[in-house]
This record gives sequence, structure tokens and C-alpha cells, in this order.
Amino acid sequence: MQGWLSLILCGFGFAALSLAMPRHHEEVLGGKPPRRRRILYRAAAIALLALSFALALQVWPNLTIAISAWLGLATVAAFAVAMLIRQIAERREPQRGKKPARPARPPAAVETAAKGDKAA
Repeated sequence: MQGWLSLILCGFGFAALSLAMPRHHEEVLGGKPPRRRRILYRAAAIALLALSFALALQVWPNLTIAISAWLGLATVAAFAVAMLIRQIAERREPQRGKKPARPARPPAAVETAAKGDKAA
């Protein structure tokens, strides 16, 4: 149970850390965060990640195993937060940076070869 709690705290910690970055804050909440809020997000992220690591130390008493397991949990949590930020950003601005899809045209050499096959 504490392992899952450690994973959840890692997720919230990485979410807070990403909100401390102006680009991600703008994508998720709109607008750049004020300096005071960035500091608050960073402090919250450090506290949550430290608490998550402390829980990992309780679950796995061997230090090397606890560090390895916590890094694995942190990787999973960071990946989940990154995918969540991507989805939120796409939903907020679905057309940003995307061009309409055009069907691919074959090169001229392929068209010429196809015409030559039909003539024979």
C-alpha cells in the first residue's frame, strides 16, 4: 500500500514541478506563473518527492533496493505526468502547430514508370 502511495506522491511532485515551469504552466493553466507561485510549486514538489522517497525507504528497508525501486516509481510517475500535460495541451489548443493532412504524391519517376507499364 505504501508503494502505491509513494507512486502517487511522485506523480503529484512531478506535476507541481512541471507547473513551476512557465511553458507547462501556460499549457495547462494558461498564462505564466508569478515568481511567488513558481517558488511555491518548487517547494511543494521537493516536499512531495522527499516524502515519496521516505515512504520508499519504509517499504524497502535495504537502501540500494529502495533507491532503485523509487527511481523506477519516479520514472513511471514522470512519464504519466508528461503524457497528461501533452493531452491537456492538445485539448486546449488542438490546431496549434498542426497543418491539415495532405495525401502524399508519388515522385515523378514512379508516375512515369506506372504510365510506361500501362502502355506496354
